[in-house]
Amino acid sequence: MSKDIRRYLVILELLQSADLVTTKQIEAEQKKEGLGFSTSTLNRDYKFLADLGFKIHLDKSKGYTLEIENTEEFSFLTNIFKRIALSNLLNKSITLEKDTHKFLALDETSLVNNFEYFDVILEAIKNRKEINFQHNSFYHSDRTAPKIHTIKPYLLKEYQNRWYVVGETEEGFRVFGLDRIGELRVLDNKPFRNKTEEANEKLSHTVGLNFSDHKPTRMVLRFHVSQKPYLESLKLHHSQEVVTDGLAGFYTIKLFVSYNFELRQQLLKYGSLVEVLEPDFVREDIKAELERAFKLY
Repeated sequence: MSKDIRRYLVILELLQSADLVTTKQIEAEQKKEGLGFSTSTLNRDYKFLADLGFKIHLDKSKGYTLEIENTEEFSFLTNIFKRIALSNLLNKSITLEKDTHKFLALDETSLVNNFEYFDVILEAIKNRKEINFQHNSFYHSDRTAPKIHTIKPYLLKEYQNRWYVVGETEEGFRVFGLDRIGELRVLDNKPFRNKTEEANEKLSHTVGLNFSDHKPTRMVLRFHVSQKPYLESLKLHHSQEVVTDGLAGFYTIKLFVSYNFELRQQLLKYGSLVEVLEPDFVREDIKAELERAFKLY
């Protein structure tokens, strides 16, 4: 793992866990991690992180503080560092020990097809160029040939170990899996108006990738208490909050989301471990699907 990345992560994890972090604390933690320490390197790291967008403040008489709530994309930026760190570790372990792969079990559902399109699409997004490609749809299985699409790409999004491009067609916003596209071309159009923020806003109320005709609404879910640690460590949605209802043996949460296919599938997988309390239309939809499933047995 790059020593720079390791230092950044040490600093950020300390700042995330405490209101105030002193230079001595950073020095001690970095040495504990087997990293060297110098005031000049810390100053350089501080400037780099601040320039990147982290709202880190230095009071020379006290120490460092971090405004997490005012740091845009805090989770995204820290996740980038962690992924780079993991990538470096994997690269190091494979390079140094040829048999290391025997001790690694990678998820076979991770995207490996068409990964070369990632850079091409990212450049098209930055340069506001349209892209044209063939798409093999899982939903329209009756098609005998791939459909050709031209879109204005706004965003690359990861979901369940796969990458997708979010863009706009004549019919509106659409999402396409990189592993299902082919014959990609970047068109030489005039730069279009960037709508990345609008795409992100639509996705912010969405579980997964499917845009929904349902408007965002408050949803209340009551889980068996056994699901609490899983829901705390991996939230259904970033809007998830705990609802205190005083009922023993249950864990109740609320979300503010648009009801879509992926959220429906997420709820159904919990079976008898979850009850939809509101809204009524979601409760009735889940109930009807469970009744249809029951008739199969």
